[in-house]
This record gives sequence, structure tokens and C-alpha cells, in this order.
Amino acid sequence: MADFLQKASERAALLLGLILLALPSLALAEEAGRFVLKEADQNSFIRLDTVTGAVSHCASKAGEWNCKTLSDDRKELHDEIAALKQENAELKSRLSQADAKQAPQLVLPSDKDIDRVMDLFEKYFERFLAFIRQLDEKHGGKAI
Repeated sequence: MADFLQKASERAALLLGLILLALPSLALAEEAGRFVLKEADQNSFIRLDTVTGAVSHCASKAGEWNCKTLSDDRKELHDEIAALKQENAELKSRLSQADAKQAPQLVLPSDKDIDRVMDLFEKYFERFLAFIRQLDEKHGGKAI
């Protein structure tokens, strides 16, 4: 009876091992359409893994196919996007804080201030005209 139990456990272990070996192929069978292939040239193609997004270049050399994963810049791009999103959020926060502070009010000059400035301009213009008249008299009306 012990011999029977030992053979049964060996057979169960063997069956379990075969099942474990078959699981990856079953998983790949379930993932039909996972890879998209595009011919690159006569002896090679590009393979896209639609699950992970990895791109590989596969080529045949001496009848043997080899695939090499192409460099992937997505991580760097995602990191840069995350940094830009954070910077954008910080700038929006600073802008909303600046908007919350009351901006200084523009104070327009009074009529009295405007009249005083106009009087000054009139005085300077009169002086300029007097200077021109003096030059004109000095040179006898000839072009300067």
C-alpha cells in the first residue's frame, strides 16, 4: 500500500509539474493579438507589445530570429510631464494668491493737477517761441 501511495504521489507531482509548465502557453494563447508586427525590411520586422507598449526590432540572421528591445524614452517623458504638471500647479497657486491680494488702485490726477501741468507746458512753449523770435531777429529773417 505504501508503494501505491508513493507512485500516486509521484504521478500527482508529475501531473502538477506538467500543468505548471503548460500554464505560460495557456496564458499566451489567451493573449492572442498581444503583438502587432510590421515588416521593416526583407529580413526583419518591428514588434509592438500592445500590453506593455514595448517595441522590439526582430531580425533573422543565419535562420535564427532575434529580437532586441528598442530604447524607450517614455519614462523620461512621463517624469517630465509630471514635473511640468507640478510646476503648473505651483504657478497657478501663486497666481491665485497674487489675485487675492488687492492690486493698488490707479489714482487719476485731479482737474487742479491737470491745470497746473498745462500752465507749465504753456509757459515752456512761450519761452521756446520767444527764443525762436530772438534767433530770427538776430539773423535778420535769413534761414539759420
